[in-house]
Amino acid sequence: MLRRRLAIVAGPGKAADAAAQGLVAAEFRVRRLPDAEAVLSFARAAEVCVLAGAPKSAADLIPRLASVRRPRRPLRVILLDTDDGAESLPPLPDGPPLRITRFDPAREAARRLLARWPLHAGLDPGFGQRLHLLIAGTAPPAKAIALQTLRLAHYGGSGPVLTLASADPEAQRASLLADYPQVGQWCRLRFEPIEAVGLGGEPPVTAAFVCVDPPEDGLRLARSLAERTAEAGAGGAPIYLETGGACARGGIDDWDGRILPFAYLQEACRAEVLLDGRGDELARVIHDHYRDSIAAQGRDPATEAAGRPWEALDPSYRDASRQQADHLWAKLALVDCRAVPEEQVEVFAFTPLEVERLAVIEHQRWAADRWLAGWTYAPVRDNSRRHHPQLVPYEDLSEPMKDLDRYAVRLVPTLLARAGRGVLRLLLVGVPASGCPADRSLRRLTERTLERLALRYPDRSLVLASTLEDAASRLIARLALDRYDAGLFLLCPRPLASTLAAQSDAAARRDLLELVARAERRIPLAGEAELARWLSERAEIAILTGDGVAAEAPQRQVRLDPAEREPQWGFEY
Repeated sequence: MLRRRLAIVAGPGKAADAAAQGLVAAEFRVRRLPDAEAVLSFARAAEVCVLAGAPKSAADLIPRLASVRRPRRPLRVILLDTDDGAESLPPLPDGPPLRITRFDPAREAARRLLARWPLHAGLDPGFGQRLHLLIAGTAPPAKAIALQTLRLAHYGGSGPVLTLASADPEAQRASLLADYPQVGQWCRLRFEPIEAVGLGGEPPVTAAFVCVDPPEDGLRLARSLAERTAEAGAGGAPIYLETGGACARGGIDDWDGRILPFAYLQEACRAEVLLDGRGDELARVIHDHYRDSIAAQGRDPATEAAGRPWEALDPSYRDASRQQADHLWAKLALVDCRAVPEEQVEVFAFTPLEVERLAVIEHQRWAADRWLAGWTYAPVRDNSRRHHPQLVPYEDLSEPMKDLDRYAVRLVPTLLARAGRGVLRLLLVGVPASGCPADRSLRRLTERTLERLALRYPDRSLVLASTLEDAASRLIARLALDRYDAGLFLLCPRPLASTLAAQSDAAARRDLLELVARAERRIPLAGEAELARWLSERAEIAILTGDGVAAEAPQRQVRLDPAEREPQWGFEY
């Protein structure tokens, strides 16, 4: 019988408790200790040591841990919640006897949450829609989500709107702007009272996070926000609710289709995140590519601060690669592309127009990262004063500087290929609602249509877009998802609650909710007229069912009429 690995978790707090739970789930034998002093008794046999609490105690303990005689493998030391006390830490060793990393659970959770639920999940940037994120409450990880949003919310246009709601909006405003005075360069900030969030005259909310203390108060607030955002034209926007670790009760029949629970400490403190850097895979690829480029120039990467191996890299350089990696998905969304397994793609390159469009976005992302780090414009670069001459609009850059952003964009397919992924363009197929019965005949016609589309467009990734309000469109969507690995965009011209209430029975409601849960985008639309315009401007093909007519549908249409034996194609396929 194999002896389980020993992990020590020392110090107070919920983060330390969550780390212990995450390591237990990974089959570690965990010693949960109340303070750091007791760690020394177990340091020789332990493989992992997690330290929570004051940085000063960690600074005192680390030299003593380094003196403990151990087997050949280094002791993995993870310091929780130490960002505000970095100056108290000793220099971090490069190798044995200790391997030290610092870990901010709130920041890591924000990265993971906005990777699972990207900012564009609630809008269509290709339709000119503006990002509007609402964060209600100030409990962790609210601030970390706001900062990660400020790093990622670059989709062009007029820039994002970030509404922060709290019990004391003015104090929150003063605190945030004191720490990040240049945030207004690329984002419009709004500070609102949490119990009376004003949304009138603003772009529809595309997503909301609720982070309050105690977490038990969050569900009431989330339900209230669902009503208020629906009244303001965002009836389908997802509302992510921090539960403090409480498990959601009930099944899909009890769901409102909008409120999605999460527990940030459980998200961040899984063993694969704490120990293996889960979520950093693409960032590591970006860094390895950079090291290879240095080597190709005849230089030794290890002799340069930014070229050292990932494990020995300064945190600021790691973060630069992470931020570039995290924003890559926004770039793909902006030009209607997605990453797929590499074997599905033969060759891909962005068009010159796409390169230029994305280069502007890449420069905005880079500049926002610099501003958040306290850099300002100056005609001459001065690292000690954090002055940079390139903190100007893209159009004011020199051509060599623009080429750096263009190069970063052209590099995206190469980086994804090194991570085993390829890039495909989307094939957006609109499915307007109709009164057509969802019977065997429609299923047969749908199967033939989807098969033909897959054969006709092997270099495209199928995405169906629908309100899902009728049984026929849900049948088509389900077949596309299950058999052709299609994506699904939920079109929301009316509140989702209204669509659910209009279903004929519980089975139809459940059918709708199951598909809502699988939708990768929820696109707010201001009524039937804007729905028709979206189908006309964004869908390349429309699948019409029965004898229904779709106003302003794209010219390429295929009709599925159960009275006919074959799909009726309105274009050469």
